[in-house]
Amino acid sequence: MKMTPYRSAAQLVIIMTVAIYTIEFMVMRLASFPHESSTVHALINSSILIILLVPFLYLFLFRPLLLQLKERQKVEEDLIRERDRAQRYLDVAGVMLIVLDPAGTVTLINKRGCEILGYGEKEVVGRDWFDNFLPPQYRDFARESFRSLLVGEDDAKRPLEHPVLTRSGEERIIHWHHTVLRQNGHVLGTLSSGEDITERKRMENSLRESETRYRLIHDTAFDAIIIADSDDKIVECNPSAEKMFGYERGELNGEIILKLMPEKYRTPHIEGLKRFLDTGRSKVQGKVLELEGLRKDGEVFPIELILSNFKVGGRVLFSGTIRDITERKKAEEEKEIIQTQLNQAQKMEAIGRLAGGIAHDFNNILTTIRGNAELGLELVSKKDPVYPGLSEIIRSVAHASKLTRQLLLFSRGHPLELLPIDINSAVENLLTMLKRLIGEDIEVVVKTGTGLWTVMADEGNIEQVVLNLAVNARDSMPAGGTLTITTENVVLNEEAARKIPGAVAGKSVCLSVKDTGSGMKKEILNRIFDPFFTTKAAGTGLGLSVVYGIVRQHGGWIDVKSAPGAGTEFRVYLPAITGEEKKEAEKIESPPPGGVSGKGERILLIEDDEGVRTVARETLAEKGYKVFDVGSAGEALDLFEKEGGRFDLIFSDVVLPDINGIKLVEKLLEKKPGLSVLLTSGYVDDKAHWNVIKEKGFGLLQKPYSLTELLETVKKVLGEEGRGG
Repeated sequence: MKMTPYRSAAQLVIIMTVAIYTIEFMVMRLASFPHESSTVHALINSSILIILLVPFLYLFLFRPLLLQLKERQKVEEDLIRERDRAQRYLDVAGVMLIVLDPAGTVTLINKRGCEILGYGEKEVVGRDWFDNFLPPQYRDFARESFRSLLVGEDDAKRPLEHPVLTRSGEERIIHWHHTVLRQNGHVLGTLSSGEDITERKRMENSLRESETRYRLIHDTAFDAIIIADSDDKIVECNPSAEKMFGYERGELNGEIILKLMPEKYRTPHIEGLKRFLDTGRSKVQGKVLELEGLRKDGEVFPIELILSNFKVGGRVLFSGTIRDITERKKAEEEKEIIQTQLNQAQKMEAIGRLAGGIAHDFNNILTTIRGNAELGLELVSKKDPVYPGLSEIIRSVAHASKLTRQLLLFSRGHPLELLPIDINSAVENLLTMLKRLIGEDIEVVVKTGTGLWTVMADEGNIEQVVLNLAVNARDSMPAGGTLTITTENVVLNEEAARKIPGAVAGKSVCLSVKDTGSGMKKEILNRIFDPFFTTKAAGTGLGLSVVYGIVRQHGGWIDVKSAPGAGTEFRVYLPAITGEEKKEAEKIESPPPGGVSGKGERILLIEDDEGVRTVARETLAEKGYKVFDVGSAGEALDLFEKEGGRFDLIFSDVVLPDINGIKLVEKLLEKKPGLSVLLTSGYVDDKAHWNVIKEKGFGLLQKPYSLTELLETVKKVLGEEGRGG
């Protein structure tokens, strides 16, 4: 339909003016005619004039006006329909749409915009956009950008990202596109479309943080991580992988994974990879494998590998996590060695217990033999034919006693008893056993120094030091050689003492054990005294540590010199005692004054070995003591009660068939405090309880003992005051 053009207000005024003047002109023309004319009279009648004027006005004024009103109404309805349709389009849009006037006031906002902001349309339209819907920290920046956009200083096509402020106070990130609205060259405002990218940003941040965490874990992981493709090429690896295999940064990327495998693994790897790509089955993926790796320098080392696969964009990739288990393998080997050493030590301990038990019984036998031989000597003169035989028996017993003590060196059960000794004598007494121990293919050379100073030492422990060092030298000379033992006096000044760890300036006796064996490297030399450290397949690792402990216990120190192929020399230094110290030691060992005979003192003798008990009873009785002897602790308690506790000395074996001799003595002391106590034992290990005896202050006498030692010790204990003698 063709639309009638609208009449403007000026046109309507002109039409009305023309109509009025036309009517007035007609009336005036009619009035000029004579009034007698009925026609004229009728025309100038007001009613007739109105009737004549109405059609004219209708045709030229009211009808066009009505038509114009109808057309305007139709246009307005069309505009409303267009607006509603546009609003519907805006409301279904998935983005936020707003229109701002040049002052920044919201003139239009769509449904999505209201949803994002949390406001109704009426709450937004007409309000300042920047002051009400942007976070404070962005307002100035946004206003300046808006101004630049309106004046054309900023590119309207350039997208921007900044947050909006919702009713709840939450900030939502919007990705904006702006368009400047113009009409006839005038700026009407801006139309902006904004996409809410808050969740996308969060996902991007989460992904970025995840990537950062992955990269951090990947780059800082102690284990090597290598990713390879189906062509066996390394796609990526972390710094630990490069360090583990000895490559520089980035050097492994693009290389074939076979470079990191020893030759024996390459063919199985190629076959396994082909089988997996063809069938999807793998025998190794998802398992912890112990294999070997190949470093850049050719070194093969043990590794632990966990292999898996994954896909990226349809591409199959393989991830390997690799751990260098070199140290763990060493630890396992050391553990196995230590376990072997422990087993060996337990065997030695069992042998020690056996040796201790044998020594106990053997010492009881030796005590009986020696005691009877000495009693026999007192009954005959030196000219009697049996005298030499009895003397030889006593010498043989003394020799057997020394052999027993040497046997017990291997059980490490000999009690420490510091006495003034001559190192030369200790070495010479040990020679026969030493030569048998080290074998005929090793020559033993002994060079003893003259005028050797005396040292305070336990002879048994010094013999153990010599034996352990000799055995160590023997093991270093499997094809034979020379073992040289030297003793000499040494005086160290302060400067010389500082060069030897633990050394003290002054006089000392040096015992040197030197071999012509294979020698030792410096790293081994630094650990030779560590417990359980050994280079021998069947060694306990305790020999040299025991030597070190004994020497330090004696206040001495050790200096070791060795080099590969040049043999080894152990120099053991023991402090020499001064003249005053020697006199004091000799004073302690001298027999008590007044002889060894008794004066009727009552002695309760408890000894389970009948032979030893008989010899001790007869010897003490002959020397004037009144002896009451029993074979068990129970009998001793009964006899003590029967005699009313009237005893001066309790002389008891430590190991008795019913209870321990120490416990027996403690019970008797409860009944009669102040009793003198003397304990004896054929054991030299823990069963002898030497430490407890010394701690309680009891007298002690080691079997086998001579009759003179028995009498002197009894006299000494009875002569001392207080408990224990």
